[in-house]
Amino acid sequence: MKRLLTLIILITPFFILSQEINLNGNIIEKETGSPMSGATVQIVDSNIGVVSDFDGNFSITIKIGEKIKVSYVGMKTIELPIISSPIKIEMETDLNQLDEVMVSVGYFDISEKDLSGSITQIKSEQLEKNRNSSVESILQGQVSGLVVSESSEPGGGSGVSIRGTNSILGGTQPLYVLDGIPVDPITDAEGNSGSGQAQSSLGFINPNDIDKIEVLKDAAATAIYGARGANGVILITTKTANNEGGKDKISVSYESYISKVRRNINVLDGPGFESYMNQRVLNQVWKAITNPNPIQARPEGIYDGSQEINSTNFPELMEYNIPFQESTGVSTNWQDETYDISLSDKYNLNYRGGDFKKNLSIGVGLHDQKGVIINSTNKVINYNMNAKRQAFNEKIDVYSRTYFTHKKGNASSVGNGQIFLQRGVVSQALQFQPTFSLLEPGQDDDIYAYLNEGNIISNPYTLAKFVVDIKQSTSFRQTLQLVGKITPNLTATVKGSYNYQKSVRDNYYPLNTTRGRNTNGEASQAYLENSKIYAETNLRYRNKFGFHRVDATLVATYEKNDVRSIFNKARGFGSDVTSFYNFTTAEEILTPLTQFREVGLISSLFRVGYNYNRKYFIDINARVDASSKFATNKKSALFPSLALSWFASKEKFMSSIKAINSLKFRLSYGKIGSNPISPYQSLALMTGIRYNFNDEIVTGFYESNLANDDLTWETTDQFNFGIDLGLFKSKLNFTIDAYHKLTHDLLQNVQLPPSNGYATRVDNFGEVENKGIDFNLNTDLVSTQDFSWNLNANFGLNKNELKKLNSNLDFQLGPSVGFSQAYPILFKVGQPLGIYWGAETDGIYADWDEAINSGISGAAPGEIKYINHYVDLDESGNPADIQEINFDDYVKIGDPNPDFTFSFTNNFSYKKWDASILFTGQQGGDIFWVDSWQLSGLQKTTNVLSSSFENSWIAPIAFADGAYSHDPSIGNLSNASHPAAILDTGSRAISSDRNIFDGSFLRLKNINVGYTFDFSGGKNMRLYFSGQNLVVWTDYPGYDPEVRTYTKNPQKRGVDFGTYPGTKTYLLGLKFNY
Repeated sequence: MKRLLTLIILITPFFILSQEINLNGNIIEKETGSPMSGATVQIVDSNIGVVSDFDGNFSITIKIGEKIKVSYVGMKTIELPIISSPIKIEMETDLNQLDEVMVSVGYFDISEKDLSGSITQIKSEQLEKNRNSSVESILQGQVSGLVVSESSEPGGGSGVSIRGTNSILGGTQPLYVLDGIPVDPITDAEGNSGSGQAQSSLGFINPNDIDKIEVLKDAAATAIYGARGANGVILITTKTANNEGGKDKISVSYESYISKVRRNINVLDGPGFESYMNQRVLNQVWKAITNPNPIQARPEGIYDGSQEINSTNFPELMEYNIPFQESTGVSTNWQDETYDISLSDKYNLNYRGGDFKKNLSIGVGLHDQKGVIINSTNKVINYNMNAKRQAFNEKIDVYSRTYFTHKKGNASSVGNGQIFLQRGVVSQALQFQPTFSLLEPGQDDDIYAYLNEGNIISNPYTLAKFVVDIKQSTSFRQTLQLVGKITPNLTATVKGSYNYQKSVRDNYYPLNTTRGRNTNGEASQAYLENSKIYAETNLRYRNKFGFHRVDATLVATYEKNDVRSIFNKARGFGSDVTSFYNFTTAEEILTPLTQFREVGLISSLFRVGYNYNRKYFIDINARVDASSKFATNKKSALFPSLALSWFASKEKFMSSIKAINSLKFRLSYGKIGSNPISPYQSLALMTGIRYNFNDEIVTGFYESNLANDDLTWETTDQFNFGIDLGLFKSKLNFTIDAYHKLTHDLLQNVQLPPSNGYATRVDNFGEVENKGIDFNLNTDLVSTQDFSWNLNANFGLNKNELKKLNSNLDFQLGPSVGFSQAYPILFKVGQPLGIYWGAETDGIYADWDEAINSGISGAAPGEIKYINHYVDLDESGNPADIQEINFDDYVKIGDPNPDFTFSFTNNFSYKKWDASILFTGQQGGDIFWVDSWQLSGLQKTTNVLSSSFENSWIAPIAFADGAYSHDPSIGNLSNASHPAAILDTGSRAISSDRNIFDGSFLRLKNINVGYTFDFSGGKNMRLYFSGQNLVVWTDYPGYDPEVRTYTKNPQKRGVDFGTYPGTKTYLLGLKFNY
């Protein structure tokens, strides 16, 4: 009996352990007690598993003693043996996983490990260290392949490009998506020509409210947005209170910063300008007396050094007088008068409270920004609210997001209009004569006329101080979103949004300005209103079958924009009292210009992602967009993408390589589109016109736009191959992407033959190619308990080429640039987009012999030596005796596209201290500096660069005691790098390589140092100092190689024409967290 009992005792556990039970369990979040719907429960070492339901419940058949593994995205995985049923499982947040899962790819989030596309994420911690007033600026240096062209004007716009330029009309601006809703950038209402620059597209977003930013670069990522993804997509997610754990948190911050012009450009002072004006006459005298073909006979012939230089021997001297035989004693630095040190303040208040079930986040910001040009301002009020509540027995998540922004400021008149009617503030600050002073009471601009060819023009201080250009904009957006699980694996989202934007612009040129004087006071009123309705439905199915995972999404969206604008202009007020407020006092009120536009877009998207054991991935997207902008039979288009990836480091053969902990290969192809045109371009449009008929003014209509029944999308095919490599337990991480983009059917304004009766029409012609490499390095160089040092580096290389225009042309002129209406920008097949095209030069003519022997028309001592690339023929077909320099002789003189861009950031922390240093730079990227025509051309009576005059052609002649004399010691005939300051100049206003400057630079973009004070109860305060643009190493002689005039105009990239000067900023901030 004892033996039998012993045997029973021994074998009973084996029977128990092999016994199957029906395990029932409930899974909750430990911190909040909320049920975990959709958690995966799997029997260890088997393919058997289930998913928890709405209430976190699950049921599975299992043998006693076996283990289950419970996993949920963003939570720590749990393994536990099963002894009995039921059980309760509490899951904790896995902070390491959260870094992966919070990667947005558009309409949904996925784990970073499951990514197949090229996406870069910037987290709030990084954004905090790069203190900037605009969203575009904080992106700079953070993402490889992303280039930002900044504006230092308060509220000014910035240009952003990702992986080069795809379009002639479409620009480089990416699609911005805020909290899942595509953004319509705020644009200015129309102003008087040349007044002020465009405002920031994202000016309604407070950078302090941003939680993270994702930049989608390749087609696998951007094809989700189909028709608008050609230039890349930037996803912005604002802060919520999802993870506050039921606590209330308040943060208050204050920043005060000082800005100044980064550097003044060295132009001549008063005495230097007087010397320049005198030298103009001396050089003209030398040119005249040494001319072998004088206009009138001379008793002594050509000057050979032996004759006296007087009017008897050289009668032409009677025409010339030295203008400044005595100094005026005036030396006004117009940059100092026009620019000032600006003081600005920024306040932010944020509240976040609640838990996963219900929470509220509110942000309020006030930004009072002053510009370095006097009277340029921008005040911004931001309000942002995110709310969430689990409703209907916690089955439905309800989200509400509200955004409100109001901006108001006075723009500086930095834009250049007609040459004498209106010069911009910056151009005038450089060119205005330093021998003039500020106007005294009772004085007028006519005192400036004698040095400005008899034209009455305003000094830069007057333009900056008295021109009124008030911009106001209001933006309101309300979004409601419902998210619910239909089944444990199927989630439904319904989203609706209303967006209202209004921009108002009031402009007035008073009587004491040139433009106001000529028109007896000129005013304009304008507004632009854009209301948008957005609706979206989204179904997402996720499931796991053993080692197989499926993630499928079906999306449908509808957008409709109603845009209306009006522009009123009046002249002849006679008094500045009413300014722009009352048009009834004007002598002339122009016909108002009104526009009403309606644009619609309907889209659908199907996306399915599959992976096996999170090792092999495939991602398929198919999106259809239908736009009202195109012809009836061309409105819709399909934009598909395919992405493959392989987590090679999970293969068994990689396990022996201990240094590699993560290795992933990615390959993708996709087709994306663009529709960068105004509506109705495919239609025959009628425009009203008033004209005289039988001595009466009648109204008629004429066809102003030629119909195009085949007008359709620009489309871009993009291939991407990427490698993600993590070494030494992810302490050293590399990401490299190689891409190739080919854009077809470029939308462009095609010139038509005059016989058509139309100048141009929008049509699809041409191809442009972009190919390049993006590289990122991130490494933890030092990581101890007290000290850490992290390095992040980015490198982007892009090569751009226009492959086709159309069957009739191999080049097309870009828009005119500068006062002389030159056309230096060219779109030429086989070249990058928007190259500079002009005359090639080879120094300065030293004397008449060299000039005459050149055979070039207009060649003379002290003139620019242009290279003749095309031989003009006479009527007999032989080379002409005199060769003209014209378009046939022009060559490529520059390229605005940079060769490569780079940045590197060092992040340090020591106990409670933290610091970050960001350097950015680029190689190449030529700049066409329009003001160099005047500043280095030495052809007018306006001010010039000191270096240009000092290194210019100087005649060996002096003037003292009323007489001219030959003095070889002061001449500079053979070593001059700039033309002569002279009265009668040759062809110096044509575009040439003398207007082109290397835009390469290395910039200390940002330095941030902070100290955190910890208090009881989890409260803390951070005190920090930040410096922006402190040092720039560059050969560009203008204000800043990165600042551009036309930041958003794709056809004028790289042009600097009176651009708002670049600034350096010192900031002191305080942030308190309660």
